[in-house]
Amino acid sequence: MKKIAGIDGSKGGWVCVSGYENNYNELQFEKFEKFNDIKLKNFKLILVDIPIGLDTDLKKGGRIVDNLARKKLLTNKSSVFNAPSRLVLSAGNYEEANKINKTKGMGLSKQSWNLVKKIKEVDDYIKNSEETIIFESHPEIIFQTMKEDKITTKKKNIEGIIERRNLLEKKGLNKAFIEENLEARDSFYKKDDFIDACSLFWSASRVALNKEIRIPDKIFTDADGIIMQIRV
Repeated sequence: MKKIAGIDGSKGGWVCVSGYENNYNELQFEKFEKFNDIKLKNFKLILVDIPIGLDTDLKKGGRIVDNLARKKLLTNKSSVFNAPSRLVLSAGNYEEANKINKTKGMGLSKQSWNLVKKIKEVDDYIKNSEETIIFESHPEIIFQTMKEDKITTKKKNIEGIIERRNLLEKKGLNKAFIEENLEARDSFYKKDDFIDACSLFWSASRVALNKEIRIPDKIFTDADGIIMQIRV
């Protein structure tokens, strides 16, 4: 069986829920300061909530994957933001990054800039990997897929946490595991970071079993040959 993981960014670095495909009872929760720290875990498949594969020149609506993901969502469409130009990864500050992005087609939001460091961590890891095991995913699309309906709550408030927790438990994720890590007092991560990592693990299991949704259906790659496709 494949050892798989769902990884989400957090204040302290990265949070990871891992286990084996189609096994929602024996799960492990770990925290990593750097994405490169996962190297020793020998995961065979990873889904991460971060833009993977970057355009250099930008178009309105962002990457093809961003545009289609936004259309897929019935609510909370603003949770899909436009990924930056690849050239922004070398910028030293927001002002420089925004200027670079504008020369390539559009301005850069502060939300996007705040994720550039993490985008670069994943990008570097993929470039230094011999095989493709890391794919982009999106928790809001995952939860919509779980519910088979729109998600009306926001993930950062209590109602949103409860709705998403209930969906995870309904899909079979270990209730005690969720409760223990959701209620822990830990400044490294927020409740929604953990919940999102759980959802990414659920989708990773679907990918391992070839049961996932792909956005878009066709595989696109960036100039560096990195796949740009959300898997849910």
